[in-house]
Amino acid sequence: MNGWVTAERRHFYDEHGYVVIPEMLSGPEVTEINREFMKLWLDLVREGVIVQDNRRSLESVFPRLRDYHQSRPAIAALLLSGKMFDVAAGLLGEEALAISTSYYFKGPGTRGLPMHQDNYSVGAAPTTTCSLWLSLSVSHEDNGGVYVVPGSHKLGLLSPEPVQESRTEYGEKLGLPEGYETVPLRTQPGDLVAFHGNLLHGSEANLSGRTFRYANVTHFMGVSAERVALNYNYLLDRSGARIRRRLNAAPKLKNDTLKKDEWSGVGGNRPWR
Repeated sequence: MNGWVTAERRHFYDEHGYVVIPEMLSGPEVTEINREFMKLWLDLVREGVIVQDNRRSLESVFPRLRDYHQSRPAIAALLLSGKMFDVAAGLLGEEALAISTSYYFKGPGTRGLPMHQDNYSVGAAPTTTCSLWLSLSVSHEDNGGVYVVPGSHKLGLLSPEPVQESRTEYGEKLGLPEGYETVPLRTQPGDLVAFHGNLLHGSEANLSGRTFRYANVTHFMGVSAERVALNYNYLLDRSGARIRRRLNAAPKLKNDTLKKDEWSGVGGNRPWR
Protein backbone atom coordinates (compact mmCIF):
# COMPACT_ATOMS: atom_id res chain seq x y z
CA MET A 1 0.00 0.00 0.00
CA ASN A 2 1.03 3.62 -0.48
CA GLY A 3 -0.47 7.09 -0.29
CA TRP A 4 -2.43 6.64 -3.52
CA VAL A 5 -3.36 2.98 -3.22
CA THR A 6 -5.05 2.58 0.14
CA ALA A 7 -6.21 -0.80 1.44
CA GLU A 8 -9.77 0.18 0.53
CA ARG A 9 -8.83 1.07 -3.06
CA ARG A 10 -6.77 -2.09 -3.49
CA HIS A 11 -9.69 -4.20 -2.26
CA PHE A 12 -12.10 -2.46 -4.65
CA TYR A 13 -9.67 -3.02 -7.54
CA ASP A 14 -9.25 -6.70 -6.70
CA GLU A 15 -13.01 -7.23 -6.45
CA HIS A 16 -14.26 -5.09 -9.35
CA GLY A 17 -11.28 -4.92 -11.71
CA TYR A 18 -11.00 -1.14 -11.67
CA VAL A 19 -10.76 1.77 -9.27
CA VAL A 20 -11.15 5.53 -9.61
CA ILE A 21 -8.63 7.79 -7.86
CA PRO A 22 -9.98 11.36 -7.89
CA GLU A 23 -7.68 14.36 -8.35
CA MET A 24 -4.58 12.30 -9.10
CA LEU A 25 -3.26 15.25 -11.09
CA SER A 26 -3.51 18.95 -10.34
CA GLY A 27 -5.00 21.45 -12.76
CA PRO A 28 -1.57 22.72 -13.85
CA GLU A 29 -0.36 19.14 -14.45
CA VAL A 30 -3.36 18.42 -16.68
CA THR A 31 -2.77 21.64 -18.60
CA GLU A 32 0.91 20.80 -19.09
CA ILE A 33 0.19 17.32 -20.48
CA ASN A 34 -2.37 18.66 -22.94
CA ARG A 35 0.02 21.45 -23.93
CA GLU A 36 2.88 19.03 -24.62
CA PHE A 37 0.69 16.85 -26.81
CA MET A 38 -0.63 19.85 -28.71
CA LYS A 39 2.99 20.83 -29.43
CA LEU A 40 3.66 17.28 -30.61
CA TRP A 41 0.51 17.33 -32.76
CA LEU A 42 1.59 20.57 -34.45
CA ASP A 43 5.00 19.04 -35.23
CA LEU A 44 3.38 15.93 -36.72
CA VAL A 45 1.07 18.03 -38.90
CA ARG A 46 3.98 20.16 -40.13
CA GLU A 47 6.02 17.04 -40.91
CA GLY A 48 3.18 15.44 -42.86
CA VAL A 49 2.87 12.52 -40.46
CA ILE A 50 -0.76 13.41 -39.76
CA VAL A 51 -2.79 13.65 -42.95
CA GLN A 52 -6.52 14.20 -43.22
CA ASP A 53 -8.71 11.38 -44.51
CA ASN A 54 -11.82 12.93 -46.03
CA ARG A 55 -13.89 9.89 -45.07
CA ARG A 56 -13.39 10.68 -41.37
CA SER A 57 -11.90 14.14 -41.42
CA LEU A 58 -11.76 15.12 -37.74
CA GLU A 59 -10.97 11.63 -36.46
CA SER A 60 -8.05 11.30 -38.87
CA VAL A 61 -6.65 14.74 -38.06
CA PHE A 62 -6.64 13.97 -34.32
CA PRO A 63 -5.45 10.35 -34.13
CA ARG A 64 -4.29 8.42 -31.12
CA LEU A 65 -0.65 9.36 -30.38
CA ARG A 66 1.24 6.34 -29.12
CA ASP A 67 4.54 5.87 -27.31
CA TYR A 68 5.92 9.37 -27.69
CA HIS A 69 7.31 9.02 -24.16
CA GLN A 70 10.15 7.19 -25.93
CA SER A 71 11.25 10.24 -27.92
CA ARG A 72 9.91 13.21 -25.95
CA PRO A 73 11.52 13.57 -22.50
CA ALA A 74 8.94 16.15 -21.42
CA ILE A 75 6.12 13.71 -22.14
CA ALA A 76 7.95 10.89 -20.35
CA ALA A 77 8.45 13.05 -17.27
CA LEU A 78 4.75 13.89 -17.12
CA LEU A 79 3.28 10.45 -17.84
CA LEU A 80 5.84 8.27 -16.05
CA SER A 81 6.14 10.18 -12.81
CA GLY A 82 6.87 8.58 -9.47
CA LYS A 83 3.25 8.70 -8.39
CA MET A 84 2.14 6.87 -11.55
CA PHE A 85 4.61 4.09 -10.76
CA ASP A 86 3.39 4.14 -7.15
CA VAL A 87 -0.20 3.49 -8.25
CA ALA A 88 0.78 0.76 -10.71
CA ALA A 89 3.03 -0.97 -8.18
CA GLY A 90 0.41 -0.72 -5.46
CA LEU A 91 -2.22 -2.40 -7.63
CA LEU A 92 0.07 -4.97 -9.24
CA GLY A 93 1.55 -5.95 -5.90
CA GLU A 94 5.13 -5.56 -7.14
CA GLU A 95 7.36 -2.98 -8.77
CA ALA A 96 6.08 -1.94 -12.18
CA LEU A 97 7.46 -1.58 -15.70
CA ALA A 98 5.91 0.92 -18.13
CA ILE A 99 4.97 -0.69 -21.43
CA SER A 100 3.16 1.82 -23.61
CA THR A 101 1.41 5.20 -23.59
CA SER A 102 -1.47 6.46 -25.72
CA TYR A 103 -2.90 9.98 -25.84
CA TYR A 104 -6.44 10.52 -27.14
CA PHE A 105 -7.89 13.81 -28.40
CA LYS A 106 -11.30 12.13 -29.01
CA GLY A 107 -12.73 14.94 -31.12
CA PRO A 108 -16.44 15.35 -31.93
CA GLY A 109 -17.63 12.47 -34.09
CA THR A 110 -14.77 10.16 -33.10
CA ARG A 111 -15.92 6.58 -32.74
CA GLY A 112 -15.76 4.65 -29.50
CA LEU A 113 -13.60 1.65 -28.69
CA PRO A 114 -15.72 -1.51 -28.53
CA MET A 115 -15.66 -3.60 -25.40
CA HIS A 116 -12.21 -5.17 -25.01
CA GLN A 117 -9.55 -6.37 -22.55
CA ASP A 118 -6.22 -4.53 -22.57
CA ASN A 119 -4.00 -7.54 -22.04
CA TYR A 120 -5.46 -9.31 -25.08
CA SER A 121 -3.32 -7.05 -27.28
CA VAL A 122 -0.61 -5.95 -24.82
CA GLY A 123 0.23 -9.58 -24.13
CA ALA A 124 1.93 -9.52 -20.73
CA ALA A 125 2.53 -13.08 -19.52
CA PRO A 126 2.26 -15.08 -17.41
CA THR A 127 0.85 -12.22 -15.33
CA THR A 128 -1.35 -9.36 -16.57
CA THR A 129 -1.29 -5.59 -16.92
CA CYS A 130 -2.56 -2.57 -15.04
CA SER A 131 -3.68 0.34 -17.22
CA LEU A 132 -3.76 3.85 -15.77
CA TRP A 133 -6.24 6.03 -17.66
CA LEU A 134 -5.84 9.74 -16.94
CA SER A 135 -8.85 11.95 -17.51
CA LEU A 136 -7.49 15.15 -19.06
CA SER A 137 -10.87 16.82 -19.54
CA VAL A 138 -14.41 16.28 -18.36
CA SER A 139 -15.49 12.81 -19.54
CA HIS A 140 -19.00 11.36 -19.67
CA GLU A 141 -21.32 9.24 -21.81
CA ASP A 142 -22.04 11.97 -24.39
CA ASN A 143 -18.46 12.97 -25.25
CA GLY A 144 -16.82 9.54 -25.49
CA GLY A 145 -16.50 8.54 -21.86
CA VAL A 146 -15.32 5.17 -20.60
CA TYR A 147 -17.54 2.34 -19.38
CA VAL A 148 -16.54 -0.75 -17.40
CA VAL A 149 -17.98 -4.19 -16.67
CA PRO A 150 -17.33 -4.67 -12.93
CA GLY A 151 -16.00 -8.07 -11.94
CA SER A 152 -15.39 -9.23 -15.51
CA HIS A 153 -11.62 -9.45 -14.92
CA LYS A 154 -12.26 -12.71 -13.08
CA LEU A 155 -13.35 -14.37 -16.35
CA GLY A 156 -9.82 -14.43 -17.78
CA LEU A 157 -8.97 -13.44 -21.35
CA LEU A 158 -11.81 -13.92 -23.83
CA SER A 159 -11.80 -14.15 -27.63
CA PRO A 160 -13.27 -11.10 -29.39
CA GLU A 161 -14.87 -10.99 -32.82
CA PRO A 162 -14.31 -8.36 -35.54
CA VAL A 163 -17.18 -5.88 -35.83
CA GLN A 164 -18.60 -4.19 -38.89
CA GLU A 165 -17.25 -0.64 -38.91
CA SER A 166 -19.95 1.93 -38.23
CA ARG A 167 -20.41 5.53 -37.26
CA THR A 168 -19.83 4.68 -33.62
CA GLU A 169 -17.56 1.61 -33.44
CA TYR A 170 -14.59 -0.11 -35.08
CA GLY A 171 -12.13 -2.89 -34.42
CA GLU A 172 -12.93 -5.97 -32.34
CA LYS A 173 -15.67 -6.47 -29.82
CA LEU A 174 -16.47 -8.73 -26.91
CA GLY A 175 -20.07 -9.46 -26.04
CA LEU A 176 -21.43 -8.69 -22.59
CA PRO A 177 -21.30 -11.91 -20.55
CA GLU A 178 -24.54 -13.09 -19.00
CA GLY A 179 -25.09 -11.72 -15.52
CA TYR A 180 -22.81 -8.70 -15.98
CA GLU A 181 -23.63 -5.06 -16.69
CA THR A 182 -21.85 -2.02 -18.07
CA VAL A 183 -21.27 0.97 -15.80
CA PRO A 184 -20.47 4.38 -17.34
CA LEU A 185 -17.79 6.43 -15.59
CA ARG A 186 -17.92 10.20 -15.26
CA THR A 187 -14.60 11.84 -14.51
CA GLN A 188 -13.12 15.28 -14.04
CA PRO A 189 -9.75 16.58 -15.27
CA GLY A 190 -7.02 14.98 -13.16
CA ASP A 191 -8.98 11.89 -12.13
CA LEU A 192 -7.36 8.50 -12.73
CA VAL A 193 -9.05 5.20 -13.54
CA ALA A 194 -7.00 2.00 -13.12
CA PHE A 195 -8.04 -1.08 -15.11
CA HIS A 196 -7.03 -4.70 -14.53
CA GLY A 197 -5.64 -6.16 -17.77
CA ASN A 198 -8.54 -8.62 -18.05
CA LEU A 199 -11.33 -6.13 -17.31
CA LEU A 200 -13.98 -5.73 -20.00
CA HIS A 201 -14.31 -2.05 -20.81
CA GLY A 202 -14.69 0.35 -23.72
CA SER A 203 -15.60 3.90 -24.60
CA GLU A 204 -18.56 5.62 -26.19
CA ALA A 205 -18.47 7.62 -29.41
CA ASN A 206 -18.08 11.37 -28.95
CA LEU A 207 -21.50 12.59 -30.01
CA SER A 208 -21.21 15.95 -28.25
CA GLY A 209 -20.86 17.86 -31.51
CA ARG A 210 -18.44 20.43 -30.12
CA THR A 211 -16.16 19.19 -27.33
CA PHE A 212 -13.00 17.07 -27.27
CA ARG A 213 -12.49 14.39 -24.63
CA TYR A 214 -8.78 14.32 -23.77
CA ALA A 215 -7.22 11.33 -22.02
CA ASN A 216 -4.03 9.30 -21.78
CA VAL A 217 -3.60 5.64 -20.91
CA THR A 218 -0.34 4.08 -19.76
CA HIS A 219 0.00 0.30 -19.64
CA PHE A 220 2.13 -1.23 -16.88
CA MET A 221 3.08 -4.77 -15.94
CA GLY A 222 4.88 -6.21 -12.94
CA VAL A 223 8.60 -6.94 -13.01
CA SER A 224 7.84 -10.67 -12.70
CA ALA A 225 6.27 -10.76 -16.18
CA GLU A 226 8.45 -12.81 -18.52
CA ARG A 227 6.99 -11.92 -21.92
CA VAL A 228 5.04 -9.07 -23.53
CA ALA A 229 3.85 -8.29 -27.05
CA LEU A 230 4.17 -4.49 -27.09
CA ASN A 231 7.55 -2.76 -26.73
CA TYR A 232 9.20 -5.88 -25.34
CA ASN A 233 12.63 -4.33 -25.93
CA TYR A 234 11.70 -0.83 -24.72
CA LEU A 235 10.14 -1.18 -21.29
CA LEU A 236 10.97 1.44 -18.68
CA ASP A 237 11.40 1.10 -14.95
CA ARG A 238 10.84 3.78 -12.33
CA SER A 239 14.33 5.24 -12.81
CA GLY A 240 13.86 5.54 -16.57
CA ALA A 241 16.21 2.65 -17.32
CA ARG A 242 15.38 0.61 -20.41
CA ILE A 243 14.39 -2.99 -19.63
CA ARG A 244 13.90 -5.95 -21.98
CA ARG A 245 11.63 -8.96 -21.81
CA ARG A 246 11.01 -11.77 -24.27
CA LEU A 247 8.57 -11.15 -27.12
CA ASN A 248 5.16 -12.73 -26.64
CA ALA A 249 4.53 -13.63 -30.30
CA ALA A 250 0.94 -14.64 -29.72
CA PRO A 251 -1.21 -15.62 -32.73
CA LYS A 252 -3.74 -12.94 -31.84
CA LEU A 253 -1.31 -10.26 -33.01
CA LYS A 254 -1.81 -11.52 -36.56
CA ASN A 255 -5.43 -10.39 -36.44
CA ASP A 256 -5.89 -7.74 -39.12
CA THR A 257 -8.21 -5.55 -37.05
CA LEU A 258 -5.43 -4.90 -34.53
CA LYS A 259 -3.22 -3.56 -37.33
CA LYS A 260 -5.59 -0.81 -38.44
CA ASP A 261 -4.53 2.78 -37.88
CA GLU A 262 -7.57 3.39 -35.66
CA TRP A 263 -6.08 0.94 -33.15
CA SER A 264 -2.37 1.52 -33.63
CA GLY A 265 -2.58 5.30 -34.12
CA VAL A 266 0.45 7.43 -34.97
CA GLY A 267 3.86 6.49 -33.60
CA GLY A 268 4.86 3.52 -31.53
CA ASN A 269 6.05 -0.01 -32.11
CA ARG A 270 4.01 -2.40 -34.25
CA PRO A 271 4.86 -5.96 -33.14
CA TRP A 272 3.27 -7.63 -36.19
CA ARG A 273 5.91 -6.14 -38.50
